[in-house]
Amino acid sequence: MLIHKDFNLQDHHSFGVSVKSEYFSSVGSLEELQRALQYASDKRTPVYVIGEGSNVLFTKDFPGLIIKVAFTGVEIDQSSGVVRVAAGENWHSLVTTCMNSGLHGLENLALIPGSVGAAPVQNIGAYGVELASFVKNVRGLDISSGEPFVLNASDCRFGYRDSIFKKPEGANLLVSEVTLQLQEDWLPDLSYSLLDKEFCETPVETPQELFSIVCRIRRRKLPDPKIIGNAGSFFKNPFVSASSLERLKVRHQDIVWFDTDNEDIKKISAAWLLEKLGWKGRKHGGAEVSSVHALVLINAADASGKELSVLAQHMVTSVLEEFGIVLEPEVSIL
Repeated sequence: MLIHKDFNLQDHHSFGVSVKSEYFSSVGSLEELQRALQYASDKRTPVYVIGEGSNVLFTKDFPGLIIKVAFTGVEIDQSSGVVRVAAGENWHSLVTTCMNSGLHGLENLALIPGSVGAAPVQNIGAYGVELASFVKNVRGLDISSGEPFVLNASDCRFGYRDSIFKKPEGANLLVSEVTLQLQEDWLPDLSYSLLDKEFCETPVETPQELFSIVCRIRRRKLPDPKIIGNAGSFFKNPFVSASSLERLKVRHQDIVWFDTDNEDIKKISAAWLLEKLGWKGRKHGGAEVSSVHALVLINAADASGKELSVLAQHMVTSVLEEFGIVLEPEVSIL
């Protein structure tokens, strides 16, 4: 295990902002993780854990130890459909591996950037499917006590882009492994066909065809973070009461919204709100809102984290003033 000092994080998070951490270590095992945590304890310095850094925005240098979880390994039990995956594995690569192995369900989640360990933290979701539907259990380490933990799906308290790992009581729980339950029988979720004509116009008869359509849509709508710095969708879709939605529809008949499991709660498209206010292509310094997707902030010209954060706050303020709705970021802002 190496501890780097005064380490530039630019290549270790998808916004590609040039910031430094006081210390940095990439760990490939629980033993290395425990040694890195002990180092931080000895130095009495704060710790922040990342995977591929695809859901974090650094607004300034980090005065402590950044630990990059780089655990690897995938175990597939073909007979049971159980897949055990180390936290450092790339998420999209896992989706591809499972599909090619004849285990299905994850095709709608193709091309979501990031590592497997981050997936349950965020309860990643796309095109009508959420990770929570496939989680059997999550293993890891309580970094405050040094004790291992195993949580089943219900213990993870999954919600919309939410889990116990994002709550105060789970803030010290570091994911080292995720176990998924997949199926050989393919039951496609095509609910998103109502929202994108590409699902309607292209026959979907195999998992590979669904996978290809999802990848094609994501590539069309979302910039590749390897080419231009971004973290995908920056904001969550907000929830409002059914009565609030009806009031909004009086002024905005074209508002895009979704039903939820609760008939009294509706979900509003954050992208629609921002596009309605003309945010596509607007800039603040080197930060810019994508001209293709109003939910995506990009590092267009060597933006600082502060510039991206200020741009995001301006977007939040405008939506609040016009619609009375508070947008919450999906991205963790440090």
